[in-house]
Amino acid sequence: MINFFEPYLNKSAKKNISKAIDDNWISSQGKFIKVFEKQLAKFHKRKYCLATSNCTSALHLSILSLDLKKNDEIICPALSFIAPANMIKLSGHKIKFIDIDAKTLNIDLNLIENNITKKTKAILFVNHFGHAIDFTKISYIKKKYKLKIIEDNAESFGGKYKNKLTGTLGDISTLSFFGNKIITTGEGGAILTDNKKLYEKCLVMRDHGMSKKTKYFFTMPGFNYRMTNLQAAVGVSQISGWNIIKKKREIQMKLYYKLLSSINDIKLREFESWCTPAHWFLTITLKKKNLRNKLIKYLRDQSIETRPMINPIVNAVHFRKYNLKGLFRNSQLISQNSLHLPSSTNLSKKQIHFICKKVKLFFHKY
Repeated sequence: MINFFEPYLNKSAKKNISKAIDDNWISSQGKFIKVFEKQLAKFHKRKYCLATSNCTSALHLSILSLDLKKNDEIICPALSFIAPANMIKLSGHKIKFIDIDAKTLNIDLNLIENNITKKTKAILFVNHFGHAIDFTKISYIKKKYKLKIIEDNAESFGGKYKNKLTGTLGDISTLSFFGNKIITTGEGGAILTDNKKLYEKCLVMRDHGMSKKTKYFFTMPGFNYRMTNLQAAVGVSQISGWNIIKKKREIQMKLYYKLLSSINDIKLREFESWCTPAHWFLTITLKKKNLRNKLIKYLRDQSIETRPMINPIVNAVHFRKYNLKGLFRNSQLISQNSLHLPSSTNLSKKQIHFICKKVKLFFHKY
């Protein structure tokens, strides 16, 4: 079976983990935590970085750090992984869902202004599947309406808007290091910001609300959203090996596009001229409806594991009241007709040729 995605771990990962174990620092207090945070801050040229247990907890802290009121509204894309919307809801705020742009798969910035109300205080956007947001447009909206910007960069580590790295576009930005992400710590996430006040509030909330000056004195409600030293040890090895990971992934994407571009029955992701994409998953959209699941089954029978595109958030039971007919057309169509092909960093050229051959055979058959 060609697995959909396998973590890419180098020799230094094992070395770092062994060092953490030998030092007996395996919880959230070891030295690799600070090293990893400093590496991420330096990589993104941001002043502050805070490692977290995962990206969902990073999103939760980011939303709470903005000091929004209970009935304040946050704009969110209708198609993304459900974590951003869940964290908005669980933080006690209202949500305004916006359809996605069919090309970038990001929130459609042309629809945002007509949906802004007096209650709108923030926009939470996702650099979806490696495509950066149009930062010029969203910056204009931010300034015009005096909004806060939360950037979910879980899927686009190393991508760029023009010469600006994703993960640097929001007032506060989040990263994910889950096992199927471009770089990984198994589980894990991080917060990036240049705002000292936001950073310090997130830092206190991450550690149970405990004062940084007085041990076991608690200044606010908080959580245990810390990353372990073992996870950070892996993360340090990922950053040090970034250039190799980046090169491997770029080669993989180019080969996929070369081999799949002749298949008229599918549409490959397109990227705006100002976007340098981060290759996370190889995404294809089938032009003919109701074939996606058949292709998934066919490839599974050929020992190729794939993933269907995520469902629109508004299809979830607890967000179903937002699912008004025709309002999220792009989100629904792209979700129903798209899938992701195997995208492990160590995927071989031979395997990619095999996968693409089987995709072609499927369309010959149907």
